[in-house]
Amino acid sequence: MWGLALMISAGLHWWGLQRPEPLQTSWIVALVLVFAPAAGLAAWLLVTSPQDAAGETRESEECDQETH
Repeated sequence: MWGLALMISAGLHWWGLQRPEPLQTSWIVALVLVFAPAAGLAAWLLVTSPQDAAGETRESEECDQETH
C-alpha cells in the first residue's frame, strides 16, 4: 500500500513539474469530491445498521472453529 501511495505521489509531482499552472475545476466536481465520501459512508451505515439491530452478524454461531 505504501509503495502504491509513493508511486501516485511521484506521478503527481512529475505531472506538476510538466504543467506548473494551477489546476482549475468546476464547482460541481469540487462538491462531489467533498461530499461523495461522506454520503457513501452514511449510506453504508444506514444499510448495515438494520441487520445489526436484528441480531444478524457475519459470523456463524453454529460453527465452533475457535476450539479446533
